[in-house]
Amino acid sequence: MRKILAPVLVGIGAFLVVAAVLAQTWVPGQVERTPLDTDSTTHLSGEARVGGPKEPVGPVLAYSINRADSEASDDEVIVWATSLCVVRDEGGIDGCVSADDPQGRLISAEAEAFATDRHTALTVANDGYLPADAPQQEGLQNKWPFGAQRQTYPVWDGVVGAAVDATYEGTEEFDGLETYHYRAEATADGVDVLEGVPGDYAQTTDYFIEPRTGAIIKQVVHQERSADGVGEILVLDLAFTDDQVQTNVDEARDNISRLRLLETIVPVVGYVVGGVALLGGLALLVVRRRTPA
Repeated sequence: MRKILAPVLVGIGAFLVVAAVLAQTWVPGQVERTPLDTDSTTHLSGEARVGGPKEPVGPVLAYSINRADSEASDDEVIVWATSLCVVRDEGGIDGCVSADDPQGRLISAEAEAFATDRHTALTVANDGYLPADAPQQEGLQNKWPFGAQRQTYPVWDGVVGAAVDATYEGTEEFDGLETYHYRAEATADGVDVLEGVPGDYAQTTDYFIEPRTGAIIKQVVHQERSADGVGEILVLDLAFTDDQVQTNVDEARDNISRLRLLETIVPVVGYVVGGVALLGGLALLVVRRRTPA
């Protein structure tokens, strides 16, 4: 029995120790990547005043779609097709509408394509990933890096046409989940506030990030646009809906559990159990050799 038990323990112990080493060194680089099958719609709500200061403030909804192009992506880079639609909350609306909507509920609609690093979430060069005429963007786009830090990050602003600083502001909890709060303030004069219409633009965006996964749990936006020679044309306040925030919290918790299993629990079990089995097996081998026939 001892002849069989010793090599079995050595084999199991060695396997578990090797698994623990891989979980600490190789696994993080494989699992800490944005999934290539990402296809999500984020729901936002708020209010807006469209037109001058005399116009009424009304409720609005927004739908932000983030869809990964898995065929154009690879192991290190993920290619995105995203869109944002803001509509008046009228007539029981549950999605975006076309520009010729009979009720005139469409406020704005925009679409973008870009490529980001699957681990750092930073925008990469378009070369080889997007058509030659695609505008080059920079900074963070639709998530933060895995293992986000309490520091300033560059975040892309499409109206400014450049990345702006998102500064760390502190922490905040949502249903017990701790997030890092970042704030980005963007201002620009002489930019297109509508297609072909120059004017002034200002936006403050608050991001609440789950640092382990880099997921955006909540986002709050205040935006103002004024057209040259006309004045104010839009004042907009938007935020993730409560249901959307709860969905994000639940998904973040699930992803954190998976990462903890692979990067923390597996190494601990591997080193402890594997080490004990390996030492036990070696001890039995030594004892067997020293025992006279």
